Amino acid sequence: MSLKEKTIKGLSWSFIDQFLRLFLQFFIGIILARLLTPEEYGIIGLLAIFFAFSNAFTYSGFHEALIRKKDPTDEDYSTVFLFNVVVSCFLLVTLFKCASD
Repeated sequence: MSLKEKTIKGLSWSFIDQFLRLFLQFFIGIILARLLTPEEYGIIGLLAIFFAFSNAFTYSGFHEALIRKKDPTDEDYSTVFLFNVVVSCFLLVTLFKCASD
C-alpha cells in the first residue's frame, strides 16, 4: 500500500469518525430538546461548555505524543496517566466548588 493510499484511507476513517460523532451529538440534542424544558436544556448546554473546557485540559495532547513516540517507556505511560488523573481531579474539585457556590 502506497503512502497516498494510506493517507486517503486515514482521511476517510477520520471523516467517518467525525461525521458519526457530530450526527450522534445532533440526534441526542434533538431528543433532549424534545424531552426537557427550555430551562433544563439550557442547564445541559452550560454543562456541555464546562465538559468541553475540561476535556481540552485533560486531553492536552500527551496521549497523541505518546502514540507518535517511537519507543515509549513505562515511565512515559505512567507520566501521561498520572498527569491526566491529577488534572481531572483538579477540574472535578474546581467544578464541584463552583457548583456549590
